[in-house]
Amino acid sequence: MNGYCIIVDTGLMASRLPRCLATLRNAIQHFPGRTDVRVVSHSHNARLATLSRRFGARFEAFEQGSIGARGNAAVSQSPGEALVFLAPRSKLGTNWLSDADRLLSEHAWDAVVFKAPRHDRTRGLRRLWRTPLMPGTLCVRRQWFERIGGFDPTLDDTAYQDLIDRLRACQARVIEVTL
Repeated sequence: MNGYCIIVDTGLMASRLPRCLATLRNAIQHFPGRTDVRVVSHSHNARLATLSRRFGARFEAFEQGSIGARGNAAVSQSPGEALVFLAPRSKLGTNWLSDADRLLSEHAWDAVVFKAPRHDRTRGLRRLWRTPLMPGTLCVRRQWFERIGGFDPTLDDTAYQDLIDRLRACQARVIEVTL
Protein backbone atom coordinates (compact mmCIF):
# COMPACT_ATOMS: atom_id res chain seq x y z
CA MET A 1 0.00 0.00 0.00
CA ASN A 2 1.11 3.52 -0.77
CA GLY A 3 1.70 6.09 1.94
CA TYR A 4 -1.12 8.63 1.82
CA CYS A 5 -1.22 12.28 2.79
CA ILE A 6 -4.84 13.37 3.19
CA ILE A 7 -5.32 17.14 2.99
CA VAL A 8 -8.51 18.73 4.27
CA ASP A 9 -8.95 22.44 3.50
CA THR A 10 -11.15 24.27 6.00
CA GLY A 11 -12.06 26.78 3.29
CA LEU A 12 -13.96 24.05 1.48
CA MET A 13 -15.32 22.10 4.45
CA ALA A 14 -16.59 24.88 6.72
CA SER A 15 -19.21 23.49 9.13
CA ARG A 16 -18.82 19.95 7.73
CA LEU A 17 -15.29 19.64 9.12
CA PRO A 18 -16.12 17.73 12.36
CA ARG A 19 -18.24 15.18 10.52
CA CYS A 20 -15.60 14.86 7.81
CA LEU A 21 -12.81 14.24 10.33
CA ALA A 22 -14.90 11.65 12.19
CA THR A 23 -15.61 9.76 8.97
CA LEU A 24 -11.98 10.04 7.97
CA ARG A 25 -10.76 8.68 11.29
CA ASN A 26 -12.93 5.59 10.86
CA ALA A 27 -11.72 5.03 7.30
CA ILE A 28 -8.00 5.25 8.05
CA GLN A 29 -7.92 3.22 11.26
CA HIS A 30 -7.33 0.10 9.15
CA PHE A 31 -4.08 1.60 7.81
CA PRO A 32 -1.99 2.62 10.83
CA GLY A 33 1.26 4.35 9.99
CA ARG A 34 0.39 4.71 6.31
CA THR A 35 -1.73 7.84 6.44
CA ASP A 36 -1.03 11.41 7.43
CA VAL A 37 -4.08 13.67 7.82
CA ARG A 38 -3.50 17.41 7.58
CA VAL A 39 -6.10 20.09 8.15
CA VAL A 40 -5.09 23.36 6.48
CA SER A 41 -6.45 26.85 6.97
CA HIS A 42 -5.57 30.39 5.89
CA SER A 43 -4.98 31.52 9.49
CA HIS A 44 -4.22 29.97 12.86
CA ASN A 45 -7.31 29.07 14.86
CA ALA A 46 -7.07 27.42 18.27
CA ARG A 47 -10.46 25.73 17.90
CA LEU A 48 -9.50 24.16 14.58
CA ALA A 49 -6.18 23.01 16.03
CA THR A 50 -7.96 21.36 18.98
CA LEU A 51 -10.56 19.76 16.71
CA SER A 52 -7.83 18.41 14.43
CA ARG A 53 -5.89 16.90 17.32
CA ARG A 54 -9.03 15.28 18.70
CA PHE A 55 -9.43 13.34 15.46
CA GLY A 56 -5.73 12.52 15.08
CA ALA A 57 -5.00 15.08 12.38
CA ARG A 58 -2.31 17.74 12.16
CA PHE A 59 -3.43 21.38 11.85
CA GLU A 60 -1.40 23.77 9.70
CA ALA A 61 -2.01 27.43 8.96
CA PHE A 62 -0.73 28.90 5.70
CA GLU A 63 -0.89 32.59 4.88
CA GLN A 64 -1.95 31.92 1.31
CA GLY A 65 -5.46 33.05 0.60
CA SER A 66 -6.52 30.67 -2.14
CA ILE A 67 -7.32 26.98 -1.90
CA GLY A 68 -4.84 26.22 -4.68
CA ALA A 69 -1.96 28.00 -2.91
CA ARG A 70 -2.75 26.35 0.44
CA GLY A 71 -2.89 22.95 -1.23
CA ASN A 72 0.53 23.48 -2.79
CA ALA A 73 1.99 24.63 0.53
CA ALA A 74 0.55 21.62 2.36
CA VAL A 75 1.89 19.20 -0.24
CA SER A 76 5.38 20.71 -0.08
CA GLN A 77 5.56 19.95 3.65
CA SER A 78 3.93 16.54 3.62
CA PRO A 79 5.12 12.98 3.10
CA GLY A 80 3.28 10.38 1.12
CA GLU A 81 3.51 8.80 -2.29
CA ALA A 82 -0.14 9.58 -2.93
CA LEU A 83 -2.05 12.76 -2.13
CA VAL A 84 -5.72 12.92 -1.24
CA PHE A 85 -7.73 16.14 -1.40
CA LEU A 86 -11.14 15.79 0.22
CA ALA A 87 -14.07 17.53 -1.40
CA PRO A 88 -17.00 18.98 0.47
CA ARG A 89 -20.23 17.02 0.50
CA SER A 90 -18.45 13.83 -0.49
CA LYS A 91 -19.86 10.85 1.36
CA LEU A 92 -17.03 8.38 1.36
CA GLY A 93 -17.60 4.83 2.53
CA THR A 94 -15.41 2.98 4.98
CA ASN A 95 -13.26 1.26 2.35
CA TRP A 96 -12.67 4.14 -0.07
CA LEU A 97 -8.98 4.26 0.83
CA SER A 98 -8.61 0.55 0.02
CA ASP A 99 -10.34 1.17 -3.31
CA ALA A 100 -8.04 4.10 -4.06
CA ASP A 101 -4.96 2.08 -3.17
CA ARG A 102 -6.07 -0.82 -5.34
CA LEU A 103 -6.69 1.47 -8.32
CA LEU A 104 -3.43 3.39 -7.90
CA SER A 105 -1.22 0.39 -7.12
CA GLU A 106 -2.63 -2.69 -8.79
CA HIS A 107 -4.37 -1.11 -11.77
CA ALA A 108 -1.74 1.63 -12.31
CA TRP A 109 -4.10 4.60 -12.51
CA ASP A 110 -2.42 7.97 -11.92
CA ALA A 111 -5.41 9.61 -10.26
CA VAL A 112 -8.77 8.56 -8.84
CA VAL A 113 -11.76 10.87 -8.43
CA PHE A 114 -14.52 9.70 -6.11
CA LYS A 115 -17.76 11.37 -7.20
CA ALA A 116 -21.17 11.49 -5.61
CA PRO A 117 -24.00 10.07 -7.71
CA ARG A 118 -25.86 12.66 -9.77
CA HIS A 119 -29.44 13.39 -8.91
CA ASP A 120 -31.57 14.11 -11.95
CA ARG A 121 -33.87 16.38 -9.95
CA THR A 122 -31.15 18.97 -9.32
CA ARG A 123 -29.56 18.90 -12.78
CA GLY A 124 -31.99 21.50 -14.16
CA LEU A 125 -31.47 23.82 -11.22
CA ARG A 126 -27.69 23.57 -11.54
CA ARG A 127 -27.95 24.42 -15.22
CA LEU A 128 -30.13 27.46 -14.48
CA TRP A 129 -27.87 28.70 -11.68
CA ARG A 130 -24.76 27.80 -13.67
CA THR A 131 -23.05 26.38 -10.62
CA PRO A 132 -20.21 24.02 -11.39
CA LEU A 133 -20.15 20.61 -9.80
CA MET A 134 -17.37 19.95 -7.33
CA PRO A 135 -15.15 17.30 -8.86
CA GLY A 136 -15.18 15.01 -5.83
CA THR A 137 -12.44 13.63 -3.63
CA LEU A 138 -9.19 13.47 -5.58
CA CYS A 139 -6.43 10.89 -5.02
CA VAL A 140 -3.35 11.56 -7.14
CA ARG A 141 0.18 10.22 -7.25
CA ARG A 142 2.68 12.78 -5.93
CA GLN A 143 4.79 12.23 -9.04
CA TRP A 144 1.97 13.48 -11.28
CA PHE A 145 1.02 16.32 -8.93
CA GLU A 146 4.59 17.62 -9.05
CA ARG A 147 5.00 16.95 -12.78
CA ILE A 148 2.17 19.31 -13.69
CA GLY A 149 3.18 21.93 -11.13
CA GLY A 150 0.48 21.32 -8.53
CA PHE A 151 -2.56 23.52 -8.15
CA ASP A 152 -2.87 26.88 -9.84
CA PRO A 153 -2.19 29.18 -6.85
CA THR A 154 -4.60 31.82 -8.13
CA LEU A 155 -7.63 29.52 -8.07
CA ASP A 156 -9.98 28.99 -5.18
CA ASP A 157 -13.17 26.93 -5.67
CA THR A 158 -12.12 25.64 -9.10
CA ALA A 159 -8.59 24.53 -8.11
CA TYR A 160 -9.49 20.82 -7.90
CA GLN A 161 -11.28 20.74 -11.26
CA ASP A 162 -8.43 22.65 -12.90
CA LEU A 163 -5.93 20.11 -11.59
CA ILE A 164 -8.01 17.22 -12.94
CA ASP A 165 -8.32 18.94 -16.33
CA ARG A 166 -4.55 19.50 -16.51
CA LEU A 167 -3.87 15.88 -15.50
CA ARG A 168 -6.05 14.69 -18.36
CA ALA A 169 -4.43 17.14 -20.80
CA CYS A 170 -1.02 15.69 -19.87
CA GLN A 171 -2.22 12.15 -20.60
CA ALA A 172 -2.40 11.04 -16.96
CA ARG A 173 -4.63 8.03 -16.42
CA VAL A 174 -7.58 9.42 -14.43
CA ILE A 175 -10.54 7.27 -13.40
CA GLU A 176 -13.81 8.53 -11.95
CA VAL A 177 -15.55 6.28 -9.45
CA THR A 178 -19.17 6.97 -8.53
CA LEU A 179 -19.94 6.27 -4.89
